[in-house]
Amino acid sequence: MSRIRNYVAGIGASVIFGFSFLFTKNALDELAPHELLFLRFLTAALVMSALVLTGIIKVDYRGKDLKPLLATALLQPVLYFIVETEGLRHAESSTAGIILSAIPVAVVALAAIFLGERLRPSQVITTILSFFGVVTVVLFRATGKIGGEPIGFILLIGSMLCAAVFNIMSRWSSRSFKPAETTFFMMWFGALAFGLIFAFRVLGGGARLDILHRLSWPAASSVLYLGILSSVVAFLLVNYNLSKLKSPEAAVFANLTTLVSVVAGIALRGETLLATDILGGIMIIAGVWGTNVLGARRKREAT
Repeated sequence: MSRIRNYVAGIGASVIFGFSFLFTKNALDELAPHELLFLRFLTAALVMSALVLTGIIKVDYRGKDLKPLLATALLQPVLYFIVETEGLRHAESSTAGIILSAIPVAVVALAAIFLGERLRPSQVITTILSFFGVVTVVLFRATGKIGGEPIGFILLIGSMLCAAVFNIMSRWSSRSFKPAETTFFMMWFGALAFGLIFAFRVLGGGARLDILHRLSWPAASSVLYLGILSSVVAFLLVNYNLSKLKSPEAAVFANLTTLVSVVAGIALRGETLLATDILGGIMIIAGVWGTNVLGARRKREAT
């Protein structure tokens, strides 16, 4: 039953993140990136606070060392979104897709070094299979237009490392904090950090205060989706999995996000289904399934 919950959490987060690209694009039609990030995480922080005040979730930080949470929240959402956004300004989005698909592979190495969590050789193979599934989908969808400036590559690699280390830090934090406590801290840290960036932009003349007045319903609904589902719900699911699974087993679910985003584009935007989408999708699903099924098998053998 616990394994089923992990699958539901991993697939649920991937589906939410997969659709988030559509909503982000809608919101950016009317908002600057720093405005969107501020509204997204302010919404998420207020929703988390409402859940705490109504007793739906409980948080208690008394007597606990907050340094792991500070490191976790600094990596994700703050540094990750800043570095990724800047990277996308200097590189093709397809390049970002390939670089970010290396997150589970990086987590395998980092988890072994810092957490002592090692996968079977067969699990490493299935993780790499999932990675190449993403590369197959992204590479052929880019029709060869993979490129960008060197600074873009460097920044995107930096964002990939931020996401990978976040997985390690959230896993470490789970030893002392519940998933809801980690998520609550992340949302408020993000709201405050991006709020400060927004305030400095306003003072410097690079942003306007009438941010809410300029929101149309499509943009407002996108902010709500990103703030409630893509931040609160999805990160609760991610942090839950990281508290129950080894970091590499939880991280490999992220590759499903690429598959979901492609399916969403085909279903909602009339994009063409390529043969390589099917091949890549099979590789991604097989890799995610293999990594987690083999992990469950090892746990049964150990008991």
